[in-house]
Parts: sequence; structure tokens; C-alpha cells
Amino acid sequence: MFSFVFFLQALTLGLALAMDCFTVSITCGLQKTLTTFRKFVLAFSFAFFQAFMTFLGSLLASFFYDFIVDISAWISFTLLFIIGIKMIMEGRKFSLRNKVFDVTSLKVILLLSIATSIDAMIVGMSFAGMEWVVGEQLISILMIFLVTFILSLIGERMGEKIRFIKPRFALFLGGAILIIIGLKTILQHYL
Repeated sequence: MFSFVFFLQALTLGLALAMDCFTVSITCGLQKTLTTFRKFVLAFSFAFFQAFMTFLGSLLASFFYDFIVDISAWISFTLLFIIGIKMIMEGRKFSLRNKVFDVTSLKVILLLSIATSIDAMIVGMSFAGMEWVVGEQLISILMIFLVTFILSLIGERMGEKIRFIKPRFALFLGGAILIIIGLKTILQHYL
């Protein structure tokens, strides 16, 4: 059976991968436009893509490892940078009559989910080099899903509860956070 140390490692892996989603969830919550249904859609989407990309990485490891490792940071950076710039531009022209950057849009949710989960593919690729049994990989992927889902819901709620940040500033802050996460991805790749 699985040891306590294994579960602790899987939990730690889940927490590490979920941090970007947690931060982005806070940013989305700052908009105060998420309905209860959309909160669950966003959290599920983040969790699904984290788990799926980890699984996909473990499947594709032997075929595409070198290629994906070289471009994954740039893909993540580009997506986060574009969304971040869009949020900042929306913040510049924001007025109470204008629609706030639409974090409830399925398109935006999918883009954020993909952008924050590309590093999970690299983690999945590392599974291929380990002496793990399939059951351990599946438990790890399930743990990644659960931790990401829970932390995303917590992040959304935290963002909603912050009352002193106005919508215009939330757009600037959210855009800057996304750009910083993208830059962090690039720096981690090259350092």
C-alpha cells in the first residue's frame, strides 16, 4: 500500500503546482463578478488542467520531452502576458458603465487554465524517469486535482473578501500579477 511519506510528497507536489492557480484565483475574485457556478467552473477548470497536463506529460515524456521543455515556459509566459496586458488595458479605460475584464468568460477561463498548467506537463514528464508504479502516479494526479480545486476556491473567496481594492485597481493588479507569474516561469526555466 502507499506510505505516509508518499502521500506527503503527493500533497507537496499538489501544493507547489496549485500556487499559480491560487494566485490567479485571488485575482479573479478581486473582480467580484464570479457567480457561485462560475467559481466552481473556474476552480474545476484549473484543477482539471493541472491534473490533465500532468497526466499528458507522463504519457508524452519519452517522445517530446526535449521539445516541450524548451518551449513550455515561453507558451505559458505568452498566454499570461497577453491576458495580463489585456487586463491592464481594460483597467485604463474602466468606468462603472463599462464591463470589467470578463473573468467569467469560458474563453478567459480556459486560457488561464492552460497558461497556469503548462508547468504541470513538465512535472508529469518527470514521472516517466521515476520508478513509480501507475497507482502512485494516479494518486499524485488526483492529489494535484484536489489541492488545486480547493486552493482555487479559497483564492476566489479571498479575492472577493478584499473590499479596499477598487475594480480599476483590481484590473491593474490582476494584470501585473499575471505578467509577473509569466516572467517567473521564464526565469525559472533559464535559472
